Amino acid sequence: MASAAPTEALLRRLHAVRAHSEALIAELEPEDLCLQGMADASPPKWHLGHTTWFFDTFLLTPHLPGHEPAESRWSFLFNSYYDAIGARHPRPQRGLLSRPPLAAVLAWRRRVDAGLEALVERLSAGPATAAAPLWELLELGLQHEQQHQELLLMDLLDGFSRNPLEPAVEPSGRGAEATYET
Repeated sequence: MASAAPTEALLRRLHAVRAHSEALIAELEPEDLCLQGMADASPPKWHLGHTTWFFDTFLLTPHLPGHEPAESRWSFLFNSYYDAIGARHPRPQRGLLSRPPLAAVLAWRRRVDAGLEALVERLSAGPATAAAPLWELLELGLQHEQQHQELLLMDLLDGFSRNPLEPAVEPSGRGAEATYET
């Protein structure tokens, strides 16, 4: 668990995991990010929003004083199956949503990343026993984001497989190598 991790190492891991999600979409077209090839898949933009929603909802809103969560309607859009949090947009219809635009989702990610950095610093300065459950929740969130990185690629490949133009995930041919610290 992350409870014993020094602040700097945890911040590096946080940055690496969050940046890798965005690296996966760096060479894609905006249209690719709304692609939902089947009802059981989700668009890449949704995966970016959902993982951000997770951190916003479960870590920052309840545990970072002064944090302003995203617009409440975004919770409806980016909640996946957390019934206790509220209603959600139907999964088979996620690809029908052109809004919020990608730029707004990425700006939200930046705000949440800054909030997570502030929360890590705040927890590091406080008593370890009080911070331990939040370190575990942060680790869960990072694992959750990595799971969605895999889902993002799988869902994107499924969508691309349905296109007779045979688009490639990485047109430049470069591989996306993750460098996570444990």
